[in-house]
Amino acid sequence: MRAAMPSFSLQRLFTLPGGAAALLQEQVLHAYAPPLVALGTALTLGLIGWAAGARWPVASAGAAGALTGWIALLPVAAALRAVLAPRAMADFLLLPAVAVVLAGLASPWLRGRAERWLPVALAVLAGWWLAGSAPARPEFWRVWLAIALAAWLLARVVAAQGSAGPGGRVLAAALALWGGLLVAGAPPVWLVAALVAVAAAMAAWPLGGALPPLLLAIVAAAADLAAGRLVRAGLNATDLACLLAPGAAWLMPRMARRFGKRLGRAGTALAVPAAAALMVGAVWLSGRLLHR
Repeated sequence: MRAAMPSFSLQRLFTLPGGAAALLQEQVLHAYAPPLVALGTALTLGLIGWAAGARWPVASAGAAGALTGWIALLPVAAALRAVLAPRAMADFLLLPAVAVVLAGLASPWLRGRAERWLPVALAVLAGWWLAGSAPARPEFWRVWLAIALAAWLLARVVAAQGSAGPGGRVLAAALALWGGLLVAGAPPVWLVAALVAVAAAMAAWPLGGALPPLLLAIVAAAADLAAGRLVRAGLNATDLACLLAPGAAWLMPRMARRFGKRLGRAGTALAVPAAAALMVGAVWLSGRLLHR
């Protein structure tokens, strides 16, 4: 008697043995859920502000998206503890993000000196907060000064006048940071953290908002601190990824002017990935030359 042929099943075809499917699903969710959370939060707030004609939801959309995306990196029960008593380096991103969200909510009522000096105060406080992490404590003052200065310089570059708005400049820098860290072989947690910044900036830009430059600066500083490079001598690909990313914010409006002469508004959109790609290429080439 002939044995019955096993029935064909697509589910059986794509089933991985030994729990590999569950592991793959967990890894995919861990990698893509936080950026999707950031994208959804920023889009929701931005659309609410656009529909209601209110400024504060648009002003805080990028920061709120980044905050919720970084929270999604952690277990729900650990999120509050990570804000107030951080342990891992990625936990240090949360409290500055909370402060920036609150500043965005208050932005419609800020005028004059308060509006000008609040970003500076936030940069100083964020530098102090990250400098208190375990990797930075041996050189607390130097790390504090370096982070605060980097955040202030990036904010100045983004705020420069021009046809390209700040949203596109920050998005170009975020893309450059993510691509540079990818080329440098950074740990997955920092690739996801940078991708959260990309998603938040991408959602805020079309609606007239922007990811606050301070949040991008602290991602770069935290990734560099986690690699142990910001407090040591020498230079490697991770340092270059963090140092060259702001260059995309400077380069993007210049490329937008050139592309815009032939492509119009599409030229501005094309300038964002083009500027980021140039910086990522510079990171890759420099890393090869340094052999690190």
